[in-house]
Formats: sequence, structure tokens, C-alpha cells
Amino acid sequence: MRTRRQFLASAGLLLAGTGCLGRGSSSVETFGSGFISKDQPLEKTVCILSSGGKVPAFAISEFQERTGVKVHVETAGTDQSLLLRLAAGGYGTYDLIMVGADSLGYLVDSKQVEPIARSLVPGLSLLQPPFNDSPEDGGLRHDVPAWYDMVGVAARDTADLGEESWAAFFTLAERRPGRVAVPDRADDVIGATLVSLGHPWDSDSSGDLNDAETRLQEVFSGLRIIGSRAPSEAPATSAPALAQLVRARAYRTPPVGTRFFLPSEGGALDVRSYAIPAYAPHPVAAHAWLQNWLQPVVEAGSMSELQLPVPLLQARALIDPALAENQAICPPVTALQASIEPVISADGEAARQQIWTALTA
Repeated sequence: MRTRRQFLASAGLLLAGTGCLGRGSSSVETFGSGFISKDQPLEKTVCILSSGGKVPAFAISEFQERTGVKVHVETAGTDQSLLLRLAAGGYGTYDLIMVGADSLGYLVDSKQVEPIARSLVPGLSLLQPPFNDSPEDGGLRHDVPAWYDMVGVAARDTADLGEESWAAFFTLAERRPGRVAVPDRADDVIGATLVSLGHPWDSDSSGDLNDAETRLQEVFSGLRIIGSRAPSEAPATSAPALAQLVRARAYRTPPVGTRFFLPSEGGALDVRSYAIPAYAPHPVAAHAWLQNWLQPVVEAGSMSELQLPVPLLQARALIDPALAENQAICPPVTALQASIEPVISADGEAARQQIWTALTA
């Protein structure tokens, strides 16, 4: 997970390299709730540009049936590709984009997305924590969360964790050396360690980070590092990991004998959101799409189709009970509401990387 500052720097260079920012490069937003009124006619087309995941066919069919508006979808493989497409003439072409948190923050800061006319999207009131706000767009002024991924734990049924918590995860590494795995990602491992100690995942406090470093020093010899050279002092074992720090998306269909859980202290959320880019040609239809998305039946159908978690908790009652039991798709509400979208500063990331490099050297 890159820092916001790093992302903005790279995005700015990319956009500068295109020679323009498109028509949305002005320093003022082009419309607000006062511009769109309820008696404006609904346009007949809406064009969506999505990166990092597809737009559910169920949501498209429901929207077209309810409104008669034709939906056109284009995809960009990455957020940076999406930004480049916008910069190369996309402003004035697309009505909605789907982006990750860092891209959303960049677009909000540079005023490349329109404010939402909240009177046209009353479904926003259905959102509950942690999805009723965004660290990259305070108060959901410009975005509507679409779906999310999260950092949690994949555990074998034979893992004797005792409880579904980060504290138990790291204690297991002490009790079963070599049978607990973590990725070679400083932000995720140190974030989980911080939370296991009662600190925020994205804390910049030197005291909190010192606590995390001390705890990792205590358990590190029992951890198996995935994706890097193993430290010489790590125990050598061919036995499968009993528990592993993972992203939920990889465990929508967990292997036999394995389950995913979101620890009780909460985890890190990676939210992708819909936003309306500057100079959207069909702004009323774009708002209609957002309101339609915030219908429990639409999110439930989309959840079943893509097997990805969605923000509306009300959708859970409408899906297959077997699907609802999978925490990679429906994590416990208490653990979910303890989770955050972490925003790690440049200084915080540097400190994390220093701790991780010292451990893995």
C-alpha cells in the first residue's frame, strides 16, 4: 500500500506527461446540488469507466429496467490507466468512474470529480460505519462506495487460535514456530501488529510504532515470510501454514479445510468507489445510477454475482445463507465497524519500512 503522497506525485507526473488535464483541469467544480434539480429530465445514456473490477451485470440490468437508461461500460486495467484516459480527452466523455481510495483522493484534491447532489441520492443515508465517511473524501461529498477488500486471516480448521483476533494470530506464531505466515509487506504486517496492541492501524506515533517493533521482535523468529528470502533464524518447515495474513479477495472460495476471518479488532479496508468526473455529459443519469446502486436488492444481486463484499449491510439478508457465512464476503459487523481505510503518511511509511528492513535483513 503506497502512501498518498507517493501516489499523488506519480499521478501528477503521468498527467503532466499527457500535456493536459482535459477540460476538468479548472480549479473550480462545475456543478453542485443547486445546479441539478429534481425536475431535470433523465438522460437516456450513462457511460461508466471502471478500473480494478467490473461493473456487475445485475446492477446494469436492474438500472436499465428501472430507468430505461442505456448503460455503456469501459474498463481500464489500473487506476493510473484510468487517470491517463481521463487526461487524454476522457473529461466530457464519462459519466461515472470506479476508482480506489488513493485515486479518489487525488481527484478530489485536484477538483476533477463533481460534488454529489445529495437530494438525488437519498440512499446515502442507508450507509453505516465505516462506509458513511471516507478519509479521502470527508462526508462522501464526491463518492459512493461500491465494494471493498480487506486484510484479515486465512486459518486452517486445525489452527488452535482460541479466538478470531490479531493478538491470537501473533501468539500462535510463538506457540507454533514456522506455521504462521505473513506477506513481505511492511504496511500490512505492522498495521496488524499495531491493532493487536490496541493502536490504530495507520498510527504515526513513534511510541505506537516502537510497541509494534518490540512485539514483532518477540514473534518474528516464528513467522514465515511469503514472497521474500526467509531470515536465517526462521524455522525451516515444509508443513502448511496454520494461519496466514491475507487479502479477503483471494478467499472468496476458500480451499477445503481453510476459512477466512476478519479479526475482532478490525482490519484494513481497501474501498473502491463510484464518482462523477468533471464535465460528465449525463449528470442526472449518473446520480440515478448512484441511487440505484444504493438499493439493497441491487447490492445483494451484485454481491452474489461477483462474490465481493458490498457496503450496504441490508443486502446481506437477501443473499444465499451459505454465501453470507463466508467472512471474506460478509465479515462480522462488529469487526467490520472496527476496521478503517488506513491513510499512512510518508513519514509513517518510512518508519514502517525501516522496522521491516531491520527485521528481514
